[in-house]
Amino acid sequence: MKKVTNVARRKIALVLILLGMMVLILSPWSDAPRHQASPPAVAIPQGEPITAAIQQVDLQEPASLSVVVAMDEASFKLLAEQNIAFRHKHSDITVTLTRIDPEDAHRYFERASSLEEAADVMLLKSEWVNEFAASGYLLPADAAFVGKALTEQFDALSSLVKWNGSLMWGVPLNIDPYVLVWNETLLREWLGDGVTLPLTPEQWGTVAARSTGSSSATGAAVDAPITDSDASQKTAGPISWLTIDPYDPYALLSWLENVSGQRTDAIWNDAGENWTTTPLGTALSLFDTNKAGVQFATTPDSAENQLLQGQTLVAELPYSEAARLLVEAESNSPAMKLKLDHSSWKLSYVWPRGTSYVISADTSVEEAAITWITEMTDAPIQIANEQKLGLLPVYRSIYDNDARLKNLLPARSGQTFPNQASLAVDPKLPVRMKQLENLWKSYASGQFSLDEWKLAWTESLADLQRHD
Repeated sequence: MKKVTNVARRKIALVLILLGMMVLILSPWSDAPRHQASPPAVAIPQGEPITAAIQQVDLQEPASLSVVVAMDEASFKLLAEQNIAFRHKHSDITVTLTRIDPEDAHRYFERASSLEEAADVMLLKSEWVNEFAASGYLLPADAAFVGKALTEQFDALSSLVKWNGSLMWGVPLNIDPYVLVWNETLLREWLGDGVTLPLTPEQWGTVAARSTGSSSATGAAVDAPITDSDASQKTAGPISWLTIDPYDPYALLSWLENVSGQRTDAIWNDAGENWTTTPLGTALSLFDTNKAGVQFATTPDSAENQLLQGQTLVAELPYSEAARLLVEAESNSPAMKLKLDHSSWKLSYVWPRGTSYVISADTSVEEAAITWITEMTDAPIQIANEQKLGLLPVYRSIYDNDARLKNLLPARSGQTFPNQASLAVDPKLPVRMKQLENLWKSYASGQFSLDEWKLAWTESLADLQRHD
């Protein structure tokens, strides 16, 4: 019995020794925070500051960004300068800029996107954005609207890049709507010193009849094949009542808006009735009746030459070209009195003719693309584009803070342009505009009569409905 008691005592002593060792081992951890795990040890080279190791961990991976834009050379040169400033701020993003001819832009972008070879960022006409989005070629661009950028957008612009609910598929950069530029001296000579703009449809009829009534030679030239030099070669002869681009359907739509006082973005929804008894139809008939007095200019330079040489009463021009022309005329031809007329901008909607940056669905550098677009559409860029190129900004606040621009859109907070969304925002808008472009070209060149125009228009509407 005594032997058993001695064995039990030895076991108890052994247990006490083990418990004591555990206390010694665990006691250094008693002060450690219980909710944190111990970080793994990181070896830092001798003499190297700890901050250097932290900077190396935070460094982002460099990104190579490709950007393709459809611009003229002057706009591209300015963009390249702006991109240099961007690169100074973002040394981790390498940007490759490529310019393509605006005339080839839609075909180029569509082919590249379908082959999954599109650039990371593309500059599209705003009217094309929803088509490319619906085709699966784009990523949403909502993340590029930083801060108040989205609330800065006018409805006329945001509606053209919004598809599939509230997603934004493009970031507007600028707009360049059409305006009329009048030879004010001739205008007062033809309609009297008390004339005010915009003209009434009756006044348009008066000036058109005055021009066509004094000429039969111009009509033959109108029906001939159209070339860039057609108008500039006519240094003498009767004065045209209107100069307009025969290749751009937006030029026609803008003139129809001015004469009729009607918006034109609903013309595909009325089964062709707008070309008959409506104010738009009346305006088109006035054009057709007096087509002999119309000069067709395929470039802005040609139209501007006609104005400066006193060959035309009024020319339809993009705002950027009109603003430049007025400055040039004031400097070089002070005797020439030109007047800019953008009274049609008081309608609820006119075509903004803007551009927007989009992100390709094939990009692998989405964050870099968003960073670049965000900075390259910011207010300073828009202001520089307006000052150097005449391209109007897309932020409300820019107009609020510039007295000169404020007068361009005096009712920008009301129900007039650019505060109303477009009625033609479906992805088929580019197809519709292409059909209108072909009709306009054929009619302007004399291949179509007005009746044939109306028939072809009805057939084009039916063709679109068959493919819906």
